[in-house]
Amino acid sequence: MATFEKLIEDRLLIQVAPKLPHGQFHERKVFAFPECVEWMKSVKEMKTGRFQCASSPLEQLVERLRQWIAGEEIARDRMFHDMRPVSDNVWEMKTVDLRVFGWMYRKRQFIAVSGGFADHYKPPTKIRTYADDRRAVVAARDALPLDGQKFATGDFNDLI
Repeated sequence: MATFEKLIEDRLLIQVAPKLPHGQFHERKVFAFPECVEWMKSVKEMKTGRFQCASSPLEQLVERLRQWIAGEEIARDRMFHDMRPVSDNVWEMKTVDLRVFGWMYRKRQFIAVSGGFADHYKPPTKIRTYADDRRAVVAARDALPLDGQKFATGDFNDLI
C-alpha cells in the first residue's frame, strides 16, 4: 500500500493542472491515471460530434478542466454528476462531446480513470455503455494500492 503522495511520485497518478489565466487560482484538483492522460492528449485529434458544438473537443476539455480547477460554478448533471448506482461513488465530468469518468478522492479532488466520446454512448453510433465505464472506474479504484479510504462520500454540494 502507498500514500497518495507516493502514487503521484511513482506516476501511478498524474496531476492535471493546466495553466490558469491571470487572476484565477487552483481551487480544485484533477488527478488522472496515465492512460486517461494519454486519452486527454488524443482529444486534439477529435472532431465535434452530432451536436456540432462551436468548440472543438480539445477546447471543451480544456475549458471544463479550467472551470473545475479554478473553482467556478459546476452545474449538476450538465457538467458533472454522480453516476447510478450512487453507492459506487463514480462521477462523470461532461462536455458536449466528451465524458470523463472517475471518482472523488477527497472533497474537490477528482481522479479521472478514462474518457469517452459522447456520440459513442447513444444510438445509432453506440459502441460503449456508461455501465462499463462505471465498472472500470470501480475496478481501477479497487486495484489502486492506496492507503486508507480511497474515496470521499457525500452528495454533490458536499464534494464539489
